[in-house]
Amino acid sequence: MDLINNEYIRLEEENGSIFITVLQKGYPLNQLDQLVREHPRIAITKFVELKASLEQAKIEKIHIGEWKPLISISISEDKMVAKMRLRVTEAVLLGEREKLMADISEALEVHGIKSGILQTEVKQPLVNKEFVIAKGEPALTGADAVVRYFQLSNRKPTIREDGKADYFDLNFIDEVKAGEWLGEKKSSTEGVPGRNVLGEVLLPKKGKDQPLFYDHKTVEKIENDNVTTLKALVDGVVQFKDGKISVGNHLIINGDVGTGTGNIQFDGSVTINGIVSAGFSVKATQDISILGELGISGVKEVESISGDIFIKGGVFGNNITIIKAAKNIFLKHANECILKAGEDIHIGYYSLGAKIKGRNIIANEEKGKIIGGTIEAKGKVSAAVFGNRLERKTFIQVEGFNRFELEHELSELLLRYKEKVFYVEGLKKQLDSFEDLQSHLNETQFKQFQRLKSIYEDEMIEVSFLEARRKNVMKLLETKGEGQVSIQVAAYPETTLQIKNQKKHVQSLIKGTIYCDRNTLYSE
Repeated sequence: MDLINNEYIRLEEENGSIFITVLQKGYPLNQLDQLVREHPRIAITKFVELKASLEQAKIEKIHIGEWKPLISISISEDKMVAKMRLRVTEAVLLGEREKLMADISEALEVHGIKSGILQTEVKQPLVNKEFVIAKGEPALTGADAVVRYFQLSNRKPTIREDGKADYFDLNFIDEVKAGEWLGEKKSSTEGVPGRNVLGEVLLPKKGKDQPLFYDHKTVEKIENDNVTTLKALVDGVVQFKDGKISVGNHLIINGDVGTGTGNIQFDGSVTINGIVSAGFSVKATQDISILGELGISGVKEVESISGDIFIKGGVFGNNITIIKAAKNIFLKHANECILKAGEDIHIGYYSLGAKIKGRNIIANEEKGKIIGGTIEAKGKVSAAVFGNRLERKTFIQVEGFNRFELEHELSELLLRYKEKVFYVEGLKKQLDSFEDLQSHLNETQFKQFQRLKSIYEDEMIEVSFLEARRKNVMKLLETKGEGQVSIQVAAYPETTLQIKNQKKHVQSLIKGTIYCDRNTLYSE
């Protein structure tokens, strides 16, 4: 097929190849280039041969290029995008639009492109430029499951001023009745299928599931459509134990602990709406709340084995009372008593001649006073006033810590925690599968189910331990330097501050924050 034929050259197409025959010398290369532009399907691939042919004019048919197809279509590897190139001039497009549109539709059909065709591009195609002619619809991943649990009250004591009286308040124990809401899960969704440009259906990914962690003995699961609700099976106190929400036993004493009740020893949480009389003791596995305004005096012992203690009215100890909590202690004042906490001790008004030991010792920053006694903390001691005008000897000791080692431990804890949670979630899915078929399990499968439950319980305890340790480390890392004493108003003479192995004897009124960094004390 002749494409260009004049007195100088003949350009022709034969079986998809372009040949030139130069009849005489003198035909400019740039003029040939202009003629080729009028034939977009010509692709010159052999420039050396073309130049030599023009210069020598041997009147021989020379292969110089390829005859490209009118329409080229390429499909991406993932079959989500199809691109097209239309090799015509603008003049041809205007003059033969309907025919070209039919050619485009036929080319799409030949390549199997059925879905996502961009009709605007079909009707108004670009010329001599590659453009997108079809786009697939990707599958949409389903929504992840959303889990909510009952939010425990924030245990942060506050001092309220109401007229002439001050009140030391704390939302401490969260009571629930059987049937009340404890949590819920909105199930993950299936997602929306997609389709590639070839019309093939793309299956979506289901949203990520999340297990509900709850105690099967005290909490029931109710499933309704795509929402699973947790409700209390019994009256009691909401608690999270070993990473699971549960309802703990709750003993309420609507009066005083004394001759009418005897000493209290209880597996669960205890709320005493009165006081604890002198000589009596209270011991519980969970939280203890003593709400009498008068506080307690001459009590033998109050101990929470694994929870917090709140004493609204404070303690008069006469050097014999021991208040001991695995976690935190909250009290209005501490007079000549012994306080020991695995975590923090919060004092509303004052500590007088007390022996106190905990992770952090925190007295109210506006009114809290620490006068006399011995205070031992791991990370921080904070109060408005230390000592008094009478210069009563007050000893503050902060054991301190190695910040670098704690930060390294925190990184390892976070890694172990993530790994454990991932493993536990896998176990929970297996357990859910067994539970759905529990009535159909044979003896071997039932034993396997029981063994899996035991492993799951052990792993949940480990997760709970890692989470508790992580929070403890992060709490310590909030401390300035490697040990800190914060004096909000004043520290009087005869107050001794020791952070790690560095001591400071207060000889005149001071205030501010004193901290230790690399065995050196700093003030700010």
